[in-house]
Amino acid sequence: MKTRENFDISPSELKAILDHKKEMEKNSSKEIELDEAIEDFVKNCRLAWLAEKQHQDNTEQIQEIEKHKYFRSQEEGYDIGRARAAMEWCTKYAPIWRAERESLERNGFLKIVLKMQRIGGLHLSPASTLAKIARRYDAEVYLHRENMEYGSFSLQGKKFVNVKSVMGLISTAIEENEEIEIISTGNQAREAIEAIARYINEGFVPEDIEGIAGVET
Repeated sequence: MKTRENFDISPSELKAILDHKKEMEKNSSKEIELDEAIEDFVKNCRLAWLAEKQHQDNTEQIQEIEKHKYFRSQEEGYDIGRARAAMEWCTKYAPIWRAERESLERNGFLKIVLKMQRIGGLHLSPASTLAKIARRYDAEVYLHRENMEYGSFSLQGKKFVNVKSVMGLISTAIEENEEIEIISTGNQAREAIEAIARYINEGFVPEDIEGIAGVET
């Protein structure tokens, strides 16, 4: 089994893990750490989740191919057949379809990229303040800096830390003017990411936030 350190996940799997974390907290009536949720998900749920996801993906791809077959047949004036429709769709549209399906926005995450403008970077004092800000909101918030050594998880090849963890933030060793990426999801995701972004960079504007939190398109 892969360990958390070398376990790379997609946005849809992160969403499933966070849903699993909520269910664990509901059943135990206590807060569950992300590490614990990831470990339990991988051990008890991941295989079944992957099988169900593959089934859903296959079903939706077949539907997309059928729609492509219909419209292409209308264009050509005859039935182009499933084999040709499948080949055309897989060649032209499948990569776009998969990328959209595994995007942060598709899975209910907000995202912003900005520069660290706090003097001295993310040392103990600003890290503590940032974690306090994150804990005010009903949202999950994670931060990435290029070439980070430590991460709570790896998302599409990028390591992220939990913004609610002071030690996690300090481990990022972010310096002043370094570029960082923040993602957030949850009931108060927008409020959380705006407050955090504003603390990191006073020049932040809400229009720079990408995505629609908690909404699957």
